[in-house]
Amino acid sequence: MRKWYLFVSLLQIFIGLAAIVMYVFLALKGEPLGKWAITLFLAIGYVVLGIVGILQLKRLN
Repeated sequence: MRKWYLFVSLLQIFIGLAAIVMYVFLALKGEPLGKWAITLFLAIGYVVLGIVGILQLKRLN
């Protein structure tokens, strides 16, 4: 079960970082970012949740 928890946490970090990279790409491209702000906040939340999950897993070991 712990490997699954680690996998899901890493997946959350990966998805969050991919969304942040795409947000930066859109910003550099000149896209209006107002409608994408919620996506950035959700991506940051995903990364934070992934990190918290990994830290909890390490604390359980």
